[in-house]
Formats: sequence, structure tokens, C-alpha cells
Amino acid sequence: MEYQIEIRDIEPIRVAYIPYKGVATEANKVFPNVFKSIRGKTNGAPFFSYLAMNLETKIGEMELCVPTAEMPARNGIEIKEIPRIKAVCVTHIGSYETMHKAYAAIDKFSTENRLQLVPPFREVFIKGPGMLIKGNPEKYITEILFPIKED
Repeated sequence: MEYQIEIRDIEPIRVAYIPYKGVATEANKVFPNVFKSIRGKTNGAPFFSYLAMNLETKIGEMELCVPTAEMPARNGIEIKEIPRIKAVCVTHIGSYETMHKAYAAIDKFSTENRLQLVPPFREVFIKGPGMLIKGNPEKYITEILFPIKED
């Protein structure tokens, strides 16, 4: 897949989120709790914000985020405003198993353009598995955003 990489300003966003530390691929088991706490009232695409990730163990420190104006109704779900960032952005279409190719494209782009990427980075789920129906993984759309350190 040929990736279109661009640098964009990402507006601030208010999210309900739950902190998560563990195997990244298991986070989807906890994620529905955020949706339930805001009664499904979102105003944007949900995303995982990766604070730290061990590439060997696949254990990450993350925040599972859902944009919303609602106040969460459950313990463990918090609200915060995520500030504006300038980020390297790429859209991956396809299964999560092939997303490493998008990350490789970002690495190459940032090296070639001498950009310093800083955490937390985001995986924004434009189209993915639903709460009830898995859908077709080949049609998943995930936007990856890596903040750029600005001088």
C-alpha cells in the first residue's frame, strides 16, 4: 500500500478516557466501558493514545479515548482536554495486522525530513470493528498521528 503522509495541525479535543496498561491487542476488551460510561454519545472517532510502548512485549501504557461532551457515569473513566498538536499523519486501510507498514512509512518520512516524533501518538479508529459486528478487516480505516517536537 502506498501511504500519503502529511503534516497537519490537530485541534484540541475533549475526551472521556480510561488509563490502560497491558498488551495493546487486549485493550479492546476494556474500551467498551468508555462508550458505556457516556451512553454512546460521542462527537468524534475513538482513539488509543499511546504514552509508551514496548515493541518486543507489545505491552503499552495507553489512554483509551472517546471524544464527547458528556460526563462519564462510571468509576475509572476520566475527562480531559487534549491540546492542539502538529503531527505527522497517515491513513491505513486494512487489517490491524498490517498496520506496521504504516508505522514504517512514518519512520522513513520523519527520518528523511529530520522530524523528531514525540509521544503520545494516536491510532484513530475511523472505521473498525463495531461493538457487536466485527466487519471486514480489509475495510478498516485507521489514522495514525505522531506529534512533532516543535522548536
